[in-house]
Amino acid sequence: MPAPRLIDGWKQRARRAIIGPPAVRELSVAHALDDIADGLINLSLLGSLFFSVSLESSRDRILLYLVLTVAPLAVVAPLLAPLLERTRAGFRATMVSTQLVRAVAAVLLVSSLKSPAFYPLVFIVLLSRKAYALARTAMLPNLVVDSDRLADASGHLSRVGTVAGGFGTIIGGAVLALVGAEQVPLLAAPVFLAAAIAAHRVPVASEHTPHAAPGMRIAVPQQVRRAGIAVCGIRASSGALAYLLAFAIKRGGVGAWVFVVALAAAGIGSFLGTLITGALHRRLGADQVVALVLLVPGVVTVLSVVAAGNFGIVVVAFTIGLGSSVATRTMDALYAQVPDVARGRAVSANELRFQLSNVTGAVLAVMLTPSPKVGILVVAIVLLVSGVTYASRGSLSLRRGAGALLLGNSSYSSSLELPRALLDEATLQGQQGARRLAIVTAHAAIRSALAQRRIEPPDEWPVLESQGDAVLAGTPATTALVDQMLAAAQLAVERFEAAIDDATARRE
Repeated sequence: MPAPRLIDGWKQRARRAIIGPPAVRELSVAHALDDIADGLINLSLLGSLFFSVSLESSRDRILLYLVLTVAPLAVVAPLLAPLLERTRAGFRATMVSTQLVRAVAAVLLVSSLKSPAFYPLVFIVLLSRKAYALARTAMLPNLVVDSDRLADASGHLSRVGTVAGGFGTIIGGAVLALVGAEQVPLLAAPVFLAAAIAAHRVPVASEHTPHAAPGMRIAVPQQVRRAGIAVCGIRASSGALAYLLAFAIKRGGVGAWVFVVALAAAGIGSFLGTLITGALHRRLGADQVVALVLLVPGVVTVLSVVAAGNFGIVVVAFTIGLGSSVATRTMDALYAQVPDVARGRAVSANELRFQLSNVTGAVLAVMLTPSPKVGILVVAIVLLVSGVTYASRGSLSLRRGAGALLLGNSSYSSSLELPRALLDEATLQGQQGARRLAIVTAHAAIRSALAQRRIEPPDEWPVLESQGDAVLAGTPATTALVDQMLAAAQLAVERFEAAIDDATARRE
């Protein structure tokens, strides 16, 4: 019957919208529970940090809190990265252990909200939260093998976290009003335990994870490093904006309603970013998306300074929230390019840069307390300089990319897996007569395929591998070797892509 089939279709779409695609459903449940508990903890930590004290006192307390927010990541990033890289199960184990630690800390916070033990416990909670976030980000590319869908999956997790965190805040607010702040952390403890149980059910990829040879350091792709540095610009701007407005309110220069509306606009922009990032990546390359999320908010911010007015402030908050959200999803998609043995290091290094940038922007806004117009002008300069620098160094054609986006052309998609991209480049080089480049690039395509998936190597691979190394060292390249290396690369890439398809079928 058409009606039952229609109802089943709606049920499936609703199920997918709520708990996500099959590959990340277990992770979605664990993340939702984690953010509910975090929402409860965040509410219990709210006190007289800002609005209940004088301008000078609030400045000192905020600076202390900002140090507390960045210090955990500075501590955990260099220590956690090697552990994450040892095994794929390390991602899941880290998530579970950090949730258990926060459950214990929540119980201890019940009697410590007004004692000297408060700040050490806050530090432990923030430390565990950062470690959890690093592990979750590093784990996502192992669950979503289709790189075209990574940005979508990241956006789904962000939406789930936003809704769940809001739900936790509402529950915490009710408890706060009825029995006081001291009991809110106690409510978070069992939710953290439930999150740990859910996280333990997240599957671990069964494919073999290659390890680097002793003394060998796997390089992080240049595109990931460059994008991570560029994204720091919008993170610094985001950190500065909230405190620029908050201190404007303290001085009486801006109405309190502007602050509330601007925060809401930033939240709406951030949520919208989780919805559109996947579509952007199917039409534009990742480099172009990164450049646009810097340049578009930069231009909007300049226009708001010229136009002035409260409406301009709200628009700036919306565009920065949108750009920051798209930038985060883009980085999550780019991490798929990093081999497992280096992904923990890449994620940790970038997240530390992002946090330092966010705090730097906030600290400058707190210490200098410029007028809103001057502060927003500085934000605009930071965004535009970051965007122009990134685009110029990458020789990006934003005009062509914008045209592809408007026309629905997906030719700028960066969805090709690295082995396939290398093979295509090697084939083109061979056709152009660049024999040495063709051999070296095809050789790299084979090694990339073998490193990322446990597949059978091409026939005579040991011989071809040594011959490729010899060409790289200066041995003359022959046409026969070009043909052999390209044929072997074609076979390796086909097996690599078949392994990805099999993994996708097993998960769904």
